Amino acid sequence: MAMQTTLSEDDFAEILSQYDLGEYRGFEKFATGPVQTTVLLFTNLGKYVLRYYENRTEKHVLFEVNLVNHLRKHGYPVPAIIKNSSGDFYGTYKSKPYSVIEYVEGEHLHNPNDCFDEAQLSNVVEVVARLHVLTQNYNPVNLTDREEFDAVYCLGEYKKRTRTKDKEARETWIKSRLGELEFPADLPRAICHADLNYGNFLFRDGRIAAVLDFDVSFHTAVIYDVASLLYWWGGSLKSGFNAERASLIVRQYLRHRSLSEPEKKHIYDALKLITLLGIGWSEEGDFEESEKSIEHLTTLGRNGFYDALFGGKKTLF
Repeated sequence: MAMQTTLSEDDFAEILSQYDLGEYRGFEKFATGPVQTTVLLFTNLGKYVLRYYENRTEKHVLFEVNLVNHLRKHGYPVPAIIKNSSGDFYGTYKSKPYSVIEYVEGEHLHNPNDCFDEAQLSNVVEVVARLHVLTQNYNPVNLTDREEFDAVYCLGEYKKRTRTKDKEARETWIKSRLGELEFPADLPRAICHADLNYGNFLFRDGRIAAVLDFDVSFHTAVIYDVASLLYWWGGSLKSGFNAERASLIVRQYLRHRSLSEPEKKHIYDALKLITLLGIGWSEEGDFEESEKSIEHLTTLGRNGFYDALFGGKKTLF
C-alpha cells in the first residue's frame, strides 16, 4: 500500500511549512505505491509528492538524494527532490526522514504479461541501460550505505517471516539453491534500480516521463537489473518465462550497453537470486510457484539458459 501511516492533515501542513511551495490544500493517496508512505499533496501553487520513510535511516535517504541529483545532472528522467526553506533535500518529522518530490504527469503501464507493447518495453530497457552507463563510475561517499541483495540477505529475509509449512525442508532447499549461485568478483558494477516492475515507470506521449522509486536501489553487479528486466518483463512465473521476449530484452539492452561474456553467463544466477528473494519477501502461499520456477531454471542449467537467451527458443521453461 502507498499509505502506511496515520499522518494527519495537520502533519502534512506542518511538513509543507518547511518549504516555499504554497499553502496546504489537501492530499490524495496513490492507488499503488512503494512500501514507504507516499501521498500527493495539494497547495495553492501546485501538486507535490511526499515520501515519508517508515523504516529507513537518514543515510539511506541521503543515498537516494545524491543519486537522483547525479542522474538529473545528466538529464535522466527522474523526478526532482525539492529543497526545503533551509536548502536541504530532506528533513525529519516525528523522528523519521522524509522528502518532497516533484510531481510528474503521466500514466502507469499495464502488466506487460497481460498487455505487451514492444515499443514501451524498448523504452524501459533503454532507460535502465542508461542508468547503468551513468553510474558505472559513480562513487559518492555513501556508496555502501545501502544493503546489497545477495545470498546472505536473501536467507535473512526468508527467516524474518513466520514459516510453518515444511519449515525445515524449505529452508534447507533455499540454502541449497543459494549456495549454487555464482557471481565472479570482477563483474561490472553500477547502480541498479532493483525494482523494475511496470508500476515504476510513468509514460507520457508514448515515452517514459519518469522512472520512479529508487528506494531499494544499490551498487551491485549490473546483471542484477538485467535479470530484473527478465523477471518483470519476460513472462510470468505461472505461464513461464518467454525466451523470445527475453532475447528481445537482451538485444534491446545491447543497443545501449555491451554485456561481457561473464555477464551473459551469470544472468542466470541473478535471475535465480531475484526469484529466491521473491520467496523471502512473500507469504507461504507463493512458495510452490516460485520453487517450480527455480527448479526449471536449475534443470535448464547455466549453459542451457545462456543458449536459450542468446540462441533462441520459444520458452525458457
